Amino acid sequence: AGRPPAHPSPRHNFNAVVEPRDLVDSYMAPFQDCVEIGQVTGLMCSYNAVNGVPSCANHWMLETVARGQWGFDGYITSDCEAEADVFTNHKYTKTPEEAVLAILEAGTDVDCGSFLTKYTASALNKSIITEALIDKRLSKLFRVRFRLGHFDPAGPLQQIPPSAVCTPDAIKLAREGAIQGSVLLKNQDNFLPLNEQRISSLAVIGPNSNLSQKIAGYYGGDKPCGLKFWNAVDAMAQYVPNTATVMGVPSVTSSDTSGIPAAVEAAKKADMVVLAVGQDLTIEREGQDRSNISLSDAQQQLINAVVDASSKPVLVLILTAGAVDISFMKENKKIGAIIHAGQPSVTILGVGDLVFGERSPAGRMVQTTYPDSFVNQISIFDMNMRPGNSSWPRPDCNSSPCPHGKNPGRTHRFYTGETVIPFGFGLSYTTWKYELVSGPGLRSENNAVLDASPVHGMLSAARGAGRPEFPELETAMKPLTTFAVNVTNTGKFDADDVVLGFLTPPQAGQNGVPIQSLFGFERVHVKAGQTVTVYLAAGYKDFTLVSEEGHRNVGLGQYKAHFGVRESKQHGMGFAETQHFTLE
Repeated sequence: AGRPPAHPSPRHNFNAVVEPRDLVDSYMAPFQDCVEIGQVTGLMCSYNAVNGVPSCANHWMLETVARGQWGFDGYITSDCEAEADVFTNHKYTKTPEEAVLAILEAGTDVDCGSFLTKYTASALNKSIITEALIDKRLSKLFRVRFRLGHFDPAGPLQQIPPSAVCTPDAIKLAREGAIQGSVLLKNQDNFLPLNEQRISSLAVIGPNSNLSQKIAGYYGGDKPCGLKFWNAVDAMAQYVPNTATVMGVPSVTSSDTSGIPAAVEAAKKADMVVLAVGQDLTIEREGQDRSNISLSDAQQQLINAVVDASSKPVLVLILTAGAVDISFMKENKKIGAIIHAGQPSVTILGVGDLVFGERSPAGRMVQTTYPDSFVNQISIFDMNMRPGNSSWPRPDCNSSPCPHGKNPGRTHRFYTGETVIPFGFGLSYTTWKYELVSGPGLRSENNAVLDASPVHGMLSAARGAGRPEFPELETAMKPLTTFAVNVTNTGKFDADDVVLGFLTPPQAGQNGVPIQSLFGFERVHVKAGQTVTVYLAAGYKDFTLVSEEGHRNVGLGQYKAHFGVRESKQHGMGFAETQHFTLE
């Protein structure tokens, strides 16, 4: 409390110091997935440097790894004006012309900005670069343009009319995103779904009640389908036409609480109350990071006042990109339900479908929700994922000298503290039962042994190909073992369920070994009373561990697997786990 809600990040001159293990194991792995599995055509180099080398001049990342090892076949663009940062802010070269050389040799093809426009000719005239180097970069761009059919008769892409954007199917698909992406975090005594036939009036209260246009217009158009910026009020009014709204506090950052009495009166009069709170672009957006992960004091006062005034339990709808500490709401018995909806903007009507039971929620939290004290333990500029002492001062230090922070670990793989909401958590309107029907470790009396030879072979091939840190995913994703889980809907609602599969490796949580890792997931639809079998395969790469030096090795030893999130089992969600099995 009392700290500013956000601060600008020094991204144009920031040097991200990343340990080799974290670089290989956490930061670069998703990009490899996008390139090798997703077959993306565009990559972007960022403003910051990584271990002293500006991203847009980082030959190892762009050429050696992305193009050479992963086989990236597309164009690489800078973030806008990131090339200028190479010279101006990172001071990586002595002259701008030398920066042009470093950027082009590193593999950056597109200058989103003016730096290359300004200095390429002089770099060429001074013989610092060659026409052949320019042609090499241009060839990547024209290769993509040929693929897009820019120089041929109109192809399939050119035949898609603008009217295809707002077809009924497209609108339905967008609405489906809000339905599938929203997460039910609390549902005390089956408070949800609401029955609109029993609600005569509804009040949507909170600073995010009308949030829509600012989110939709952020890197987006200003003309949504139907020219309507649907918001939380509309999402509820489609089911309860007699819906009113009161902000209570003017914005998510305001300390003005003078509107709370009006919100309290609205809550007293309404048959049902929905609190629309959270965060928005004034707190976190490109170039601006949060400095805390809690709701503003004014929002907390609003929530408490409205909840106390309401004659019935209330629904809290959280609209935020980053997860926030909701501990006080979890514990308040007059808060009947909490939905984390992300930032759905104009697709928010789908959230109304969940609230009123047209669909059952099945979303899962894609972030670990930490207690708000987390931000005082470790600096945002400390890039380490694993727990340990930090070289950065504690963020809450206001005097000098400042003590260094202590990293409790980041994400479900490494975080060692108590979570507010664990990664993968999410509730449903129905109840679920998981039963393991095949896979290693199924029975305690039979300690299954998996043969590590395929994993050794994969790593040997990767070393032979000169890519020891990043084995080829076509091989790395081959199943070493497969688990079959019977997913039974034991409740009354037909519903989707998202089955998550986790591995606990040998010596989990010790010496930098992950506590757990997600190896697979699948969404299935199961009618009430029926069972569907889900098959999740753990691949060769899932049985490797990365050393401090960034070398990937076979993770020999005892494993366990579990399915679902243990903390959600008490709420009627499915959970099953194996006994130990051994990789040798």
